[in-house]
Amino acid sequence: MPTDYHPIACGFYDVLEAAATRQQPVYLQYFNDLRQLCQESVALRTFVTRDHAEYALLASGEEVRLDRIIRLDDTPAPGFAEYPDYRCGC
Repeated sequence: MPTDYHPIACGFYDVLEAAATRQQPVYLQYFNDLRQLCQESVALRTFVTRDHAEYALLASGEEVRLDRIIRLDDTPAPGFAEYPDYRCGC
């Protein structure tokens, strides 16, 4: 995965920020640093900027680079609209 950070759309940032304000668990799909698909139900706590990139700090203690987020609940991130939702329908 390229290491250059690509700023996310303002509208999607607003969705992430609203989720962090609620401090409630959300369904999050994202790529980790190894380009592995990760998905979990977790609360977003806050956001930080480091090395010219923005990160979401999760309640689990993990950090996710914002341009690697694929989906938050039912909202796909811009650029990932065609990406399948791998959520289990169980």
